[in-house]
Amino acid sequence: MRILTLMFSLFLSIGIIECKQIPKIHEHLPANRETTSIVNWENLRFGAFVHFNDNTFMEKELSQNTDPNNFNPKQIDFNGMMATFQKAGIKYAVLTTRHNSGFCLWDSKVTSFDIASSLYPHDVVKLFVEACRKYDIKPCLYYCLWGGKDWNPANWNPIIKEELKTTTPKEIIKVQLTELAENYGDIYEFWLDMQCWADPTLTAQESYNLLKSINPNTLVHFNQQVQDGNTIRYFPTDMMNGEERIPPIAGYNPIRIYNSIQYYLPFEYEITSQRCDQRSLGNGLMKGSVWFTYSDSRFYPVDSLYTYIKKSYDRGGSNVLLSTAPDKTGSYRKADADSLIKLGKMIHSYRKD
Repeated sequence: MRILTLMFSLFLSIGIIECKQIPKIHEHLPANRETTSIVNWENLRFGAFVHFNDNTFMEKELSQNTDPNNFNPKQIDFNGMMATFQKAGIKYAVLTTRHNSGFCLWDSKVTSFDIASSLYPHDVVKLFVEACRKYDIKPCLYYCLWGGKDWNPANWNPIIKEELKTTTPKEIIKVQLTELAENYGDIYEFWLDMQCWADPTLTAQESYNLLKSINPNTLVHFNQQVQDGNTIRYFPTDMMNGEERIPPIAGYNPIRIYNSIQYYLPFEYEITSQRCDQRSLGNGLMKGSVWFTYSDSRFYPVDSLYTYIKKSYDRGGSNVLLSTAPDKTGSYRKADADSLIKLGKMIHSYRKD
């Protein structure tokens, strides 16, 4: 009897420990005024997307890669990248941890379609976050949602198809967002993309609640896609954006009403730095815009980029998120790094006006 009692106590203790590891989910909503954390984000002014995933090696903006070994950088130089960011005055950086193919830049416990199965079996997310902190750049993580009828890698990837026999895209997303939020220390911001592709049973509110319950100080941004910030497509979100679009001529007002409730949602302008006429998705205000770097892509003329960036600031945009990308070596090309620094100096001069 005593042995049974001890065993019951042991199982109970294990159960309590396991329960403590599961974050208790609470309902969260964005700020209804200029909070300290939002003002601090607005004061950053200049951030950089780091578009780097299997797309780089497949040379496709929308990758349908099925082989983890296609991801094989020679040497990832995040320290060199962050040193460039410092020179350019960039204050936060957003890494594409999982883009549209589903390939993960960390060893996720819910998929084998990740770096652990690749020819470069290193935790890229960890390397990125550590380099950010070393150079006082705020680490932010991009994550692409999928699982609905419009985009599901299981339709072409046998690895993911097999995995989804015992789970759902929704459960994979929840586990992976938890991994990213818990395994790398405090993540300043999550940049969630393609809610329109997500498993239809997963709402934006659920993902928002999950991340905020793990760390209430994390900012959560749902990409509102190609528009000028007038339309709230996915809510809740801590800020608005115009993917490849600047605010309207009349200006952007961060005080927004959603379901009859007032919120304070500042604006971020996301603009691509690379031009490649043969691959463009056609979303940019300038011809040939691409997210990733290719052998035949080039950095846009800095003056052209600055024209739109200044307009965004003038029209009430708080921050600019410039899409940048290493090449297949895992480093910036020198001409790209030089252009980035030149652009940063122009933006810094604007702030002094």
